[in-house]
Amino acid sequence: MEKIHGDLFVDLLHSPFSRRGSFFAFANSTNGQDLIGKCTLWLCNCRINMNAMSVDFSANNGFRQVKLELLKDGKALPALISTTPYEVILSSRHGSVKFVIGERKLVMCEGSDNLGLRITPAPRFMAPAALDTMEGNGTKIINFGATRILLLPFAGELSLRGGSVDITPDENGAIRLGFEDFVLDPVHRPMEEYPDYDECLASVKADFDGFCARVCPSLPAQYEPARLHALWCTWNLIVDPDGEAAYTRTMVKMIHSIFESAFVWQQPMQAVWLSNDLELAWEIFVAGFDHLDDNGRMIDSLGYRKNVGGDGLKPPAHGMMLLWLMDNIDFASIPTESKEYVWEGMRRWTEYFIEFRDKDHDGVMEFQNQIETGWEDSPYYYEIGFPCASPDLNAFIALAMESLARLGRDIGKPEDVCRKWESSSKELVTKIVDHFWDGKRWFAYNPLTGEKSQTANISLYCPLILGDRLPKDVIDKSIEFMFSPDGFNTPFGLASEGLTSDNFRHGFTSGSIIVPAEFLMVMGLEACGRADLAGQVANNYCAIMRDHGFYHIHNALTGKEDRSLTAFGEPGLFWSAWASSCYIWMASRYGG
Repeated sequence: MEKIHGDLFVDLLHSPFSRRGSFFAFANSTNGQDLIGKCTLWLCNCRINMNAMSVDFSANNGFRQVKLELLKDGKALPALISTTPYEVILSSRHGSVKFVIGERKLVMCEGSDNLGLRITPAPRFMAPAALDTMEGNGTKIINFGATRILLLPFAGELSLRGGSVDITPDENGAIRLGFEDFVLDPVHRPMEEYPDYDECLASVKADFDGFCARVCPSLPAQYEPARLHALWCTWNLIVDPDGEAAYTRTMVKMIHSIFESAFVWQQPMQAVWLSNDLELAWEIFVAGFDHLDDNGRMIDSLGYRKNVGGDGLKPPAHGMMLLWLMDNIDFASIPTESKEYVWEGMRRWTEYFIEFRDKDHDGVMEFQNQIETGWEDSPYYYEIGFPCASPDLNAFIALAMESLARLGRDIGKPEDVCRKWESSSKELVTKIVDHFWDGKRWFAYNPLTGEKSQTANISLYCPLILGDRLPKDVIDKSIEFMFSPDGFNTPFGLASEGLTSDNFRHGFTSGSIIVPAEFLMVMGLEACGRADLAGQVANNYCAIMRDHGFYHIHNALTGKEDRSLTAFGEPGLFWSAWASSCYIWMASRYGG
């Protein structure tokens, strides 16, 4: 019997396949399977602007825009998709064709088994057009959402066939084809100046292998089997400035397809997780400060084009992560001017919350809507509404104030300025205990109505990130509840909602195992002197990512990935760099 499953380094049903800095990706169909004749290879455009909808998510295959099929004697063949860390391979019983993203804007394709390739843009785009006038070399152009692709035949011949372009083999049975992406009208280089397939493959291999060596060359034995997969997931979601996109510095996107954005509060987390590569980590940390509006608010999510306006923002985790970086990297090697830039950005970002998120001027900040909480379906604010004064927001701000004092002293700010921020931080910590702790539990409240939340949500326990700044009895009682039968502890990590809560729903923040809950609480437990519990949670969480994949949502009762969340026609979530980078850091720090 012929082979029915592909050899998969990464299954395209788990993650589209891209490379660092590229807006090209490969994916299987939304309803595809890893089974011969049940999978379809698509070339995808990751230049997604959720506001302008440059990709039609209501369509059957979303951001998948160009279908790729093997041909034999002019007929499409049932095929299999295989992957390595560097290539995508489309195979049939007659042979195969392989693809590599050799440059940020160039895919190279090669086959030598007398097979052709059919290239079909999604029906919602215009039909391919002949473009044979460019040096008479038989190139074609197809539309690719917001951009266009120039098809470059290096071996074989391109021909139009209805709404498709076919490449047929040359006299040696070979095809070699380039897909070059252009935002503007295509102007290609001379054909002899393009890299060949092997050069493209060597480029990808050097890029990825170098990233692995810098960030995480090895893990403890129990987590080593998933190391390269985790590193690859993060690497292929890194974006770099290119003069065309809104990105001014390197950032890490969350996920391909429906969350094709770099989110505000994930960037400082990524800086911690990737801190073995100091240059990369610091660049990622600084990036968000390039995108402050006139009031000092940091843009919630940065996609190919900026999503500007509205009330979107995310929790200000930057101060907490900056303090960690100051304690754990060679901070003296960071240029002073870069530290000064961060200090000024951190000041504006912190003062934004003081000015615009303290409507009753009592020195305690409030969330104004559910998106900015970062816990988009958490039960506690459904109980009390908005504005919602919450202990996690204020804990983040207290650490931001402390980071301004510490960084200020490092760069020579006047001592009275540093003391002011230090004093403000201590005052806020006192208010956090006074306003949000009832002697037994943490709660949020509505400052307009005075109503207090009753549910047990893990976000309300984020003040543990303050560590020994909190009274010892508050720490002890918090941890006692967290690991009690009514708390959050499971064999797979910490659930986002209490296990016996009437609000336990398996949602993102109402009962699942999710990245921010695991990471922030591990950091909090360690800050509170409970490295034993931090390690327990981290190892439980790393085990389910190793075994079930780098999804940012896992089921709290089974440990398996939870792909029930759907949006814009996508049937489930893909692997997320939010999870994969966290795995790298936790497995390295606690796995031994």
